[in-house]
Amino acid sequence: MVRESKSPHSSPTFCVRKPNGKWRMVHAFNKLNAATIPASTPIPKKDVLQNNMAGCTIFSALDMVDGYYQLLMRESDIPLTAVSTPSGILWDWLAMPQGLSNAPTTFYRLVTQLFRPRR
Repeated sequence: MVRESKSPHSSPTFCVRKPNGKWRMVHAFNKLNAATIPASTPIPKKDVLQNNMAGCTIFSALDMVDGYYQLLMRESDIPLTAVSTPSGILWDWLAMPQGLSNAPTTFYRLVTQLFRPRR
């Protein structure tokens, strides 16, 4: 999911403690997100989804934990995702990391396309 980088860009990496006491590695993509043009795909509101399900009797659920990691980054965007580590090595993300401002919308758009009714 990552490769060693020589990118001129870099976001810091650090760890935060989760409520269960374990550690989570996070990347501060603040500068990248501030320079990102927001995606135009709106995520539907909860009440719209609930109205669409009204009267339905069969439901299913998908566990899409770590789903972002299934989305490959566009080659030209990979250097923008470079993260620095305490060891001094810079890494590029090849798959979409969590923390990018357009990640939720990009993931939603893909899932919607996959499960859209076909004609």
